[in-house]
Amino acid sequence: MTDLETWSAEKSADLYGVANWGAGYIGVNKEGHVLVYPQGQGGPEVNLYELVQAAVQRDIELPILFRFNDILRHRVNAIYSAFAAAISEQNYQGRFVPAYPIKVNQQAHIVKVLSQAGNGFVLGLEVGSKPELMAVMGVQELPESLLLCNGYKDDEYIELALLSKKVGKRPIIIIEKSTELQLVLKLSEQLGVDPEIGFRLRVSGRGAGRWEKSGGDRAKFGLTISEILSCVHELEKHKKTHILKLIHFHLGSQITTISNLRVGLKEACQVYVQLYQRCNQLSFLDIGGGLGVDYDGSKTNFESSMNYTVEEYARDIVWTIDEVCTQAGVPHPNIITESGRATTAYHSVLVFNVLGIANSFTNGCDPASVMKNSKQTNVRNMASLLSELTPKNCQETLHDAMELRAEILQQFNLGLISIEDRALADQCYWSLLTQMCDVSKKLHYVPEDLERLPDYLTDTYFCNLSVFQSLPDSWAIEQIFPVTPIHRLNEYPNKHVVLADITCDSDGKIDRFADLRDVKRHLAVHELKKDEPYYIATFLVGAYQETLGDLHNLFGDTNAVHIECAADGRIEFANIVYGDSIREVLNYVQYDKDRLCEKWRNAVEQAVAKGDISLTESAQLFKKYQQAFDGYTYLAPSQIG
Repeated sequence: MTDLETWSAEKSADLYGVANWGAGYIGVNKEGHVLVYPQGQGGPEVNLYELVQAAVQRDIELPILFRFNDILRHRVNAIYSAFAAAISEQNYQGRFVPAYPIKVNQQAHIVKVLSQAGNGFVLGLEVGSKPELMAVMGVQELPESLLLCNGYKDDEYIELALLSKKVGKRPIIIIEKSTELQLVLKLSEQLGVDPEIGFRLRVSGRGAGRWEKSGGDRAKFGLTISEILSCVHELEKHKKTHILKLIHFHLGSQITTISNLRVGLKEACQVYVQLYQRCNQLSFLDIGGGLGVDYDGSKTNFESSMNYTVEEYARDIVWTIDEVCTQAGVPHPNIITESGRATTAYHSVLVFNVLGIANSFTNGCDPASVMKNSKQTNVRNMASLLSELTPKNCQETLHDAMELRAEILQQFNLGLISIEDRALADQCYWSLLTQMCDVSKKLHYVPEDLERLPDYLTDTYFCNLSVFQSLPDSWAIEQIFPVTPIHRLNEYPNKHVVLADITCDSDGKIDRFADLRDVKRHLAVHELKKDEPYYIATFLVGAYQETLGDLHNLFGDTNAVHIECAADGRIEFANIVYGDSIREVLNYVQYDKDRLCEKWRNAVEQAVAKGDISLTESAQLFKKYQQAFDGYTYLAPSQIG
């Protein structure tokens, strides 16, 4: 039986590793459609393909970013539950206070959903700049919710934070530089506000993974031990030791292995317990972010993975703090984590359509026809290799074919081979590699050079998105995001492709894909059907991608849809945020619509005066140009040729 006859949706789910990276939020049904479980397995399900169809019927154009509000709620509650269980198990005397660092995704709707997500607890918010502080001051409603003020600060930043306390907020100003303490003491006295502060410790230990340099002695942020002692002396001098409430440290985002966290945590705990002897109002230990996301599903210490669970993360933190504080006879601090990536990554799914195909190597070649139409010896020899290919001679044939092609290219460059013969040779060569790739699968052992063949034979699917706008980490730091078609998964995916975006940049592509063993250089997909759309989705894009995105080729923000899922499975488009229009992105780079239209009108009138166009044509040209300003920056749906 062929792969086509035996293929199933279950095999597609295994092929794309859905169960490995989906964390219980993603599945595949028997019809071959991707499902989303916004409240986790066992809750209501959303058919992603049908969701796209519903959006298109509402005239919401692709690409579309779907944000599942229930996943946000489920994530923050899952993290809280893991710490609550660890605290109960260890009989830990402090409490857990989750905080969301809004830099991970500052969208107002997301911050609002998370702020209201707590079930029996209050979520704090962390800011790292003056604009972020101002945003949170206007949306944070619960007075008991912590407002953690990180980042470098000037007078106005500190003044705003202190003033927020006068209206019922609870800001804790975290000192990043020793000079900031002087500003806090001066401004708090002027304003008549008794502040609450924290110290950010620059721990010597490092995290693990791509951002490990966020920690260590050369880290960008934080106070050294000497600087912290100087700040404590300053507090003692002003009789203000009671305002020190918190010790904070951060080992970096996406910590891949938990053993590194333990080392940094023990160092921070020692600082905490020893400072407590002099500043006995200390009550919070903020371990920062770092809780990872398993982007590739391998559950390893690879930079796109993590070798621990949320439950293990919580237990190790609670156990380590308990051990150090109990030995020192210091009350257990309240534990703060700033798990932004692990909270928001899962909730966003980017869906885009395929526009067309290039670099197809799968066109067949008849060796008998080549022998008939070419008199060139090397071209005929290439055809002979194709006709005589067997599983046993695969590797030898590959080496012969590569030598032959090098000779053919050299002869062509010298003008000894016609362009027609060159075309026949190329068709024969790529057909040979394609068949070799299929035939080699029958071997008991596949040699390494044959195993790499699929990487050479990838087609390119052109997709309606900008990698620079929607997946900047994929381009900038080669972050892997799970990618899969959202329909036809009950069909055998017979093509290997890389995905190219619609920007005019060779880096605008996705050519690294999740795999349990290694990074795959191609994605298995289905052959395009004429007049039928083909949809692909990128998952786990809810952290950092939107704010980091840029306007390469002036492709703007995509349309975004917030999805609410009722207990009975009903789906509601809770909020639709339309993407940038052409007029909006032009405004970003200082082009004014009215001025552009006036210049275009002058050009049209000059063409009329010269007799190049009629008055009717001039009206059409101007109207078309004027209307285009309100259009989406991405491409309209088109037929697949």
